[in-house]
Amino acid sequence: MYRHRVTRFRLLHPGLKGPSRWQRLQQRSGIVLLVLAGLVTSALLLVAPYIYVRDKLSDVTGSYYDTHWGDFEAVERHWKSLPILSSLKTGQEPEVRQFLADQPLVVAILDRFNRRTLWVRAGHHLVKAPNDALSQLYLDWTSHAEMAQLFEWNPPKSQDPDFGKVATVVLLSDRWMVIKRWRPGSPEVERELAAALGPKPTLRMGLVRASDLNRTDLKPQDWGKEPALQADPYRASEYALSAIIQTNAYGDGWELVGIAPLAQENAYRRTLRHQLFISYAVSLLVGAAIGLGLWLRHRARRRAVLDADRMASLTHSLKTPLALLKFRCDSLRLGRLSPERADEELLRIGEEVDHLTVIIENGLRVIRGGGSTGPRALATPEWVQTVAEDLRPGFELEGRPLLLDLCSEAGHAPLTSLRAAILTLLENALAHGRGAVTLETRKVRRRLSLQIRDEGDGLTPLQLKALGRPFQRIREQGKEGFLREGQGLGLSLLAQVAEQEGWGLAFASAPGQGFTATLVIPAT
Repeated sequence: MYRHRVTRFRLLHPGLKGPSRWQRLQQRSGIVLLVLAGLVTSALLLVAPYIYVRDKLSDVTGSYYDTHWGDFEAVERHWKSLPILSSLKTGQEPEVRQFLADQPLVVAILDRFNRRTLWVRAGHHLVKAPNDALSQLYLDWTSHAEMAQLFEWNPPKSQDPDFGKVATVVLLSDRWMVIKRWRPGSPEVERELAAALGPKPTLRMGLVRASDLNRTDLKPQDWGKEPALQADPYRASEYALSAIIQTNAYGDGWELVGIAPLAQENAYRRTLRHQLFISYAVSLLVGAAIGLGLWLRHRARRRAVLDADRMASLTHSLKTPLALLKFRCDSLRLGRLSPERADEELLRIGEEVDHLTVIIENGLRVIRGGGSTGPRALATPEWVQTVAEDLRPGFELEGRPLLLDLCSEAGHAPLTSLRAAILTLLENALAHGRGAVTLETRKVRRRLSLQIRDEGDGLTPLQLKALGRPFQRIREQGKEGFLREGQGLGLSLLAQVAEQEGWGLAFASAPGQGFTATLVIPAT
């Protein structure tokens, strides 16, 4: 036997054959556009914090250079400066020693007037260049610098065996030609930065290849740690508080980079993480607000459709009782009944009107969503038997037995709604079933189960799933309500009342095996 449990009402549009092709196209296009809009909005909300942080980093780089541009100029000016050296005879003169102390990066000096003598640095003094390859390289550089007729000249890659590792510049004056070399990580560079930045430096600086700033395999160097003033390529590329100066003063491919002290960098990173967290939180709140708005709009539309369907179901459920009232009124008006029978029919009409009033009140309460459909009371076996006995004349008229198998336990529910529910299920069994109809109650744990069975032809699984939906009442030809009495609540309204009251409602059937409806309510 197939079983269909009614748990949640599914919305359908009664009385329509379905949307047209144009309407279906509009619906699908709207869904596609909504999905695309949702994806684009989600992408923007995810990317927005990243863009915000990237812009902040770009702004801080510009502002950091604006704040320390004087330090960058001081280092570059010291690199290109050529102090006056009045005399050079032995290389041990105090003036020479002071010159070398002020210029830690000087490696060689050429005296253009005194037989073009080349002097090479040896610690804190100068010596005449020996006849070796390095001295010959320095002489070649000075010759090319004079031919270029430039005040500062950088050896190209073809003439510098240390190209890309050491920055070199040749400075020209009327008498002297000075060669300076910047070897990253050397003590001479540390002294150069100390002399250029002064006694209280506010940043650290380093000379970095432009190609190294985009490398991912760089590692921090020991010579780049604080309190050293030099910055290695790894720290120069990783620090957020930094500035990069593209200049030709150090040769092709070299860039001068300045970074903040570690304490200042860590403080800024904490601020940046806080701003990133806030931006992601704002994006999440905006996304949640958009989602909540869409959900509320969808819920409002569903509620409007549900209210319309409930109203349609309520009006449909009034059709049979009104037809019965009309039939009885016509019988009285045409004088077809005896006086005794007429008085009896008038009393029954009054009862039907009272029942209709209850149905309308309960239905309107369900439509408004006003909670319970009535005050709760005890549904005792005697009360259930009284409700069932109201339909026994209809069963006797059809020649069908109504069997009651009631346990001694009672339920707890709004009696008006429960009465309408029991009568609806009994009416359906009378109208659509065959053979005996059995009303059975059983207590299972803290629940009271009311089961109504008939011996009809049964339903297919597709028909069984359709029960409880608006305007999905299955009828046989010729069984159109005038021959049966009852409340006419309808399975659709019954399903809604059961869902609102927290009752369990289930249908079970199979072809040739009859139909069973089970209503579960709280037990006392």
